[in-house]
Amino acid sequence: MPGHLILVPTPIGNLGDITYRAVQTLTNCDLVICEDTRRTGKLLTHLCINKPIMRFDDHADSSTVDKVIKALDKGLTIAYCSDAGTPGICDPGFELVRIGREACASVTVLPGPSAVTLALVASGLPNHAFSFWGYLPYRSEPRKLFIRKLMIREETTIIFEASHRIYTTLSEMAEIIPDREIALGRELSKLYETWYRGTPSNVIKQLGTESRGEMVIVMAGTSAKHTICKQVAQQHDQNDDLPQWALRYISAAREGGMTLRETVKPLAKHMDIDASRLYQLAVMQQ
Repeated sequence: MPGHLILVPTPIGNLGDITYRAVQTLTNCDLVICEDTRRTGKLLTHLCINKPIMRFDDHADSSTVDKVIKALDKGLTIAYCSDAGTPGICDPGFELVRIGREACASVTVLPGPSAVTLALVASGLPNHAFSFWGYLPYRSEPRKLFIRKLMIREETTIIFEASHRIYTTLSEMAEIIPDREIALGRELSKLYETWYRGTPSNVIKQLGTESRGEMVIVMAGTSAKHTICKQVAQQHDQNDDLPQWALRYISAAREGGMTLRETVKPLAKHMDIDASRLYQLAVMQQ
């Protein structure tokens, strides 16, 4: 009989969030596969569980894949744990699922902790529609281009960011989307979980010099109400000047192959002004 691959969510910070079903699975499985044997090893020790453990990360080679396939062919039950949260989100879990399916093994995903859904609900931003984009690009220019890509989306968006890059990212957001409402969650589910809300500049001031812990940024979409944005739009009607961030967005979109009319349509929705009016302003300022 083919084996069984079970994706096991693990706590994102608070060990008390481990589910009873997750503990049962880790206790009864034949092999534990994980991103980091040290991190998962500590969790197993905390749970008083002793199981064979194997590393499977983003750098897993063909020999490691072969070991997984052979274990499933033998009918073994394998539990996979990411570093934290639900496997398959920004980790090699999706690749293991594909391997399991191709090996004709049973694949089960257990429900459990997730930083994405926790951050979405706790942010206080509209959550009837949302998208998750993982980590932003490391380098500045690709990251800025990605932020411009996200700024025209209508739904709430969620991104992860490393603590050592949080001030740089927030500063770039303050430059590109100064009026957008965001919520920054730090150390989710832990003792010192903290939330900061407002525009990117507001959040930078609230955060101060704090740069420790995992960070999740939740950004309101263009469909949310932006009072500051409407005030800016009214100013445009009065002085016919587009802000520099809007001009930079138009320039980047044009360089990416979009026509001016294609560019101003989502931007007009974001700025809450007439698309034809925005087109005229853009033509005059080019």
